[in-house]
Amino acid sequence: MTTRPTRALAVTALTGVLTGGLALLTAGTAQAHSLTSSTLAVRVGEESVEATVSVAADTLDTVLGGSATDAEVTGYLAEHLTVTGSDGSTWTETWSSVVRETVEGIDSYRVDVVLDPGGADPSAFTLAYDGVIAADASHEAVVVLTDAAGEISTAGVLTATDDTLVIGDGGRLGTGLTDMVGYGLHHVLEGADHLLFLLTLLLVAPVAAVAGRWRRRDGMRPTARSVLAVVTAFTVGHSLTLLASALGWVTAPSAPVEVLIAVSVGVAAVHALRPLARRGEVLVAGGFGLVHGLAFAGILTDLGLGGVTSVPALLAFNVGVELAQLLTVALVFPSLYLLSRTRWYPVVRATGALIALVAATTWALDRLGWLADPLAGVEETLIANPWWVVAGLALLALVACTTGPLVRQDDAARTTDRRALARLG
Repeated sequence: MTTRPTRALAVTALTGVLTGGLALLTAGTAQAHSLTSSTLAVRVGEESVEATVSVAADTLDTVLGGSATDAEVTGYLAEHLTVTGSDGSTWTETWSSVVRETVEGIDSYRVDVVLDPGGADPSAFTLAYDGVIAADASHEAVVVLTDAAGEISTAGVLTATDDTLVIGDGGRLGTGLTDMVGYGLHHVLEGADHLLFLLTLLLVAPVAAVAGRWRRRDGMRPTARSVLAVVTAFTVGHSLTLLASALGWVTAPSAPVEVLIAVSVGVAAVHALRPLARRGEVLVAGGFGLVHGLAFAGILTDLGLGGVTSVPALLAFNVGVELAQLLTVALVFPSLYLLSRTRWYPVVRATGALIALVAATTWALDRLGWLADPLAGVEETLIANPWWVVAGLALLALVACTTGPLVRQDDAARTTDRRALARLG
């Protein structure tokens, strides 16, 4: 027969492994929003076409086998970019100097190229690009198009199975909104800071702050309302700043934004340990959601999206972000709710919050340039297996529900808590 101390120790150990795996799984992509995709911002003019290719420095350096020189960068990109006109002729490429920049905490190479159609129609051409994609089949290249009238659209996403894109002359022109939804979806699912922020806030959805401590909510309905409030607050927050930034109303440098996002995860973790305020999770979700929206805007700015004409693409990207949030809730929250009905949950919540706090601290120090991520090696191993975390949490919930009784409070405590929880909704 398993004793309570032994069971508690087992729960603590298993919880630590699973939540640690979650943090490590996500930490590897905390600054990897641009590592798995390149961008091509294409601008169609009256007589020529200009394009800007942006790719993460670490990604391209890995392909080239070391720290690349400017000549190696432009040479590689020129080799993997071909543009042909509607008449079948190959356009001449004139490459500019390499610019090294930081986007969302990622060191990137940015290179401009002028494409000369040789007198042919510059609005109709076929773009073929497999930079990095040729070496890594999981890599993608997002193409953003600005036509001669100044209309901005997402033309498509180039992949290992489809690395060409026809512009004009019956090809795809401004029809890449579906691709942009997918880009927003993957951006969140591969962006650990956004994801861990939401997951940490979900840790407290099944509980409510009563007299400065966490108490279990009585039933599914108030718990569901709590989840809805958190997700809605986060959505409103990041949508406001994403749209405001796209319209040019708000601007912010990426470096402090990335540090603040790490801080947001830390604040959510502290709140999960002990409530900072009544309904604090909603305040944290909405307030720091504004900061996360600035980070989303930074990625879209790098894609060349901005101004009123880009609003449809921005909205499509935002739809993808919301789908990622809903998918995260659907996959993770049922397990958290079942765990909250058992005596194991205080340990699960506290352990998860502590892991998130460690991850947030590591990210902040890394983004400030004070400490390189010490977990990078382990993280890369876990990145490719996100379903391990989902399945692990489900298994933990199943074990907790089948090996121990549900939480039961004494009658006096139950009466007091119900009165307090009734006021909290």
